[in-house]
Amino acid sequence: MLTSVHGFAAKGVHVEQLSNGQKLIIAEDKSLPVCYVYAILKTGAIWDSPRDEGLTMLTGDMLLRGTTTRTREALQDALDQLGADMDVSVGAESIMVAGQTLKRNLDAFLEIFADVILHPRFDDLELQKEKREMIADLKQLREHDQALAQRFFKRALFEGHPYGLNVEGRESTLIHLTRKKVIERYHQFFARENLFFAASGDMDTKSFANKLSAYFKDFPKGKISAFAYPAQKQKKGIHILLVDKPARTQSQIIIGHLGIDAHHPDFFPLLVANNAFGGGFTARLMQEVRVKRGWSYGAYSNYTPRKKPGEFTIWVFPGAQETVDTLKLVLNLYQEYVDQGITEEEFNRSKSNLINEFAFKIDTAKKRVSQLALIELLDLPSDYLDTYQDKLKQVTLSEAIAAVQRQATPQNLTITIVCTASQLKRQLKALGKSIQITVKSYKAD
Repeated sequence: MLTSVHGFAAKGVHVEQLSNGQKLIIAEDKSLPVCYVYAILKTGAIWDSPRDEGLTMLTGDMLLRGTTTRTREALQDALDQLGADMDVSVGAESIMVAGQTLKRNLDAFLEIFADVILHPRFDDLELQKEKREMIADLKQLREHDQALAQRFFKRALFEGHPYGLNVEGRESTLIHLTRKKVIERYHQFFARENLFFAASGDMDTKSFANKLSAYFKDFPKGKISAFAYPAQKQKKGIHILLVDKPARTQSQIIIGHLGIDAHHPDFFPLLVANNAFGGGFTARLMQEVRVKRGWSYGAYSNYTPRKKPGEFTIWVFPGAQETVDTLKLVLNLYQEYVDQGITEEEFNRSKSNLINEFAFKIDTAKKRVSQLALIELLDLPSDYLDTYQDKLKQVTLSEAIAAVQRQATPQNLTITIVCTASQLKRQLKALGKSIQITVKSYKAD
């Protein structure tokens, strides 16, 4: 059954139900002879436990290390012969198998695409190689200060909650993961009720849907229970975690607290307010930190939408000598933002910017399909795209300020700083006796 997704924002996008009941979100685009194909699962790394952190990503990565009919080398050679690509990305609440191919090779590509999803080999030698590569990637991550800051920040903010787990895992957990666990995770997640498809490009909708139906007609059924999200707890007070790394000439600072989920009634008012505070070059943070003082090349703030309340973060990266002054400034700016809100000028500029930039989020068939896939993952209303701009237009200045004052907690903050701790610890203690400071090595697992 083919249904159109109504409205200008989703123009040309259709939803098809395959013969086995699975959903296909599809948009034709004849401008280039290229096809994009996605298989998307509604489960992700939050199902890992602290003991098997990284299991879901390991399972996803193993899909491209061979099938029951193709070794890893044969699989890659088959894709190379078609000039096609495949990739697997694992998130906290989703897994996506993505592919790209030329129109003339679509049939041959779909056979490989289905083989990868339906018949993974899970060869033990390949599994050991993948684990070694993942561990090597974790060691390499320690050389990237921003990624390091994000990893430690998320773990500290969401301590004891699945959102605090790192998708990539830990060295201490990856080494113990077995082929049996990977196969169990695959059969747990790869079930008909847990997966939907998306596609865009130079293809015929009906023909493509029929081909997918044929390839996936025997896709197994399964019972995916709803994930039991534990309660989230906001830490009281200000907690600073210094990620100690030698010889830092620049610090990476992430400041934040629990935010809201994508369904919250304050979502759009906060979107407008935050865009004014830290959303871009004209925002208050950037103007005060970079333009006026030159302490950091960038200064940004952001709400991460998730199914449950995600994180609000502020990110700056000053020189080592300006770290404490920058931190003081940003904390003062955030307190002022909460106490006084944003000005009418900031509000109008922010709202206009968000309304106008929306056109660039949906200006291709591929982008429109991607937006609708995200809506499916987050269980947002089907008319979300078409009401997006209207909801922004309806936000008033007073609503934006009130939303900030309801949701912001400048008195309860988690702060992570990748730095050389010996240079900063004494200075940071001067910020107040109530501030709790912890130091961890950047090599900590």
